[in-house]
Amino acid sequence: MLAVAGAMVAAVAGGCYLPHLFVALTKPEEKKTIKAEHHLAAERLVIVVYAGTDVLFTYPTAPLEINRDLVNEILAHLAPKVKQIVHPVEVVRWQESNLEWTTMSPVDIAKTFKVDTMLYVELEQYSTVEERSANLFRGHVRANVQVVKPAADSNPVYRTSVEVLFPEDRPIGVVENENLIRAGTSIVFARTVIGKFYDREVVVKGGVAK
Repeated sequence: MLAVAGAMVAAVAGGCYLPHLFVALTKPEEKKTIKAEHHLAAERLVIVVYAGTDVLFTYPTAPLEINRDLVNEILAHLAPKVKQIVHPVEVVRWQESNLEWTTMSPVDIAKTFKVDTMLYVELEQYSTVEERSANLFRGHVRANVQVVKPAADSNPVYRTSVEVLFPEDRPIGVVENENLIRAGTSIVFARTVIGKFYDREVVVKGGVAK
């Protein structure tokens, strides 16, 4: 099962979504273009990930991991439009040294980092174990995502909800290294979030864009 989980993470990190990794060579894939929901651009961007105490108790490094993967997706797809990003480690250190930061408004948080744009991610759900199961693994992340611009007349300038499962189709049995599930889940989540900020071509399966 460890080898299977590792192959899944490698497939996701390489840009393949595992359930659609094996396609019939004789049948061309149907594709469609999905337009960006919001065109993210920034001179200086900070990504702030909020996780409640219940998440942090079990997954203390989740905010850093998600922040890192969001940065990687931005660098891969939005680099010309997002010119500078505050390092995820700097953000987490600030959060840990300012325990009352959650009482600040999003605009004030953005101003603290001296940025013109903030991507704020509020984790509502984060787990790697299948619900109501002790030995089946599947990553599950649900979050509210906001784009905040301190100079805007009203904020957030964009808001959405994102929910992902990894693997999407079914959970897998006991694995030796749960970090593989976490890594795959974080990558898929980051790809889904940042995918909302640029036009992208996707494969259509069963009438549904994937």
